Order: sequence, then C-alpha cells, then structure tokens
Amino acid sequence: MKIAGAVLLGFLIVAAGFFVDPRAEAGVQEFGFRSFDEVIRADMRAKHAELIAKVMLFSEKEAEAFWPIFRDYERDLMKLNDEKIQIVKDYVQNYETLTEEKANELAERSLDWQAGRVKLMRNYYKKFSKALSPKVAAKFFQVENQLWVLMDLQIASELPLVK
Repeated sequence: MKIAGAVLLGFLIVAAGFFVDPRAEAGVQEFGFRSFDEVIRADMRAKHAELIAKVMLFSEKEAEAFWPIFRDYERDLMKLNDEKIQIVKDYVQNYETLTEEKANELAERSLDWQAGRVKLMRNYYKKFSKALSPKVAAKFFQVENQLWVLMDLQIASELPLVK
C-alpha cells in the first residue's frame, strides 16, 4: 500500500506540472495551452527521475545499472518529443484554416510519432531487461506508460477537436 500511495502522490505531482496557464503564450491562448515545450521540459525531467526512483525502489546494484541507461533513454525520448512538439504546434497554427491535406499530414505524423514511441520503448525494454531483469524492466515501463497516459490526456484535453 505504501508503494501505491507513493505512485499516486508522484503521479499527482507530475500531473500538476502538466496543467497550464491559459494566458501563457499568444497565438494559442484560446486553447488554454502554453508552450508544449514547457510541459515536456520544464522540471519534468527532474520530477520524472524522482518519481521513478521512489516507485522502483532500486537496490544499490540495480541503481548503478539503471540510471546510465535511463539517461540515454531520456535523451532519446527528448528527441522523440521534439517531433511531438512540432506536431502540436503545427496543429495549433493551422487549426483555424485546417485543410484536408494538412489534417492528413498531421494525422500521419502523429501515427509515425506513436510508432516511434513504441519502437523506443521496445529498444530500451531490451536494454533494461538485460542490465536488470525482465521483471524490473516491465515494472519500469508500466510506470512509464502510466506517466505517458497522464501526459497524453492532458495534451488531448487542451487541444480542440478538428472542426
């Protein structure tokens, strides 16, 4: 139960970082959506690592194996998130005048991004499994998936549906 409480508290802390000030950035004010860059990058990385450490409860040996791989994972994840940021910004910039062609392009880019996220997770699942164990790697990605669900929900809740 202590772990469940820590997970819930951590998710609430992380989720709080996703709520945005609707006045923060001109051009997207009507969506209540400040710069997606800020949502992804602000202090999320520190909170992310802190939450992982609290939930995973690594032994000293596990921590030594985990954190170098995690840093590489975060670096690659940031590259992937750069594309997500561009997709969201492109959508916001084109929302009022969205054409069929642009809608198709954005949908294809979004699907490619989602496939890239799955590919990244598969790649790092193998690395974490080898360095730690499949069970520890599965737990990490279970937590990681829950964080992604929170972030995806926040983004989706702030972007209007296509007209």
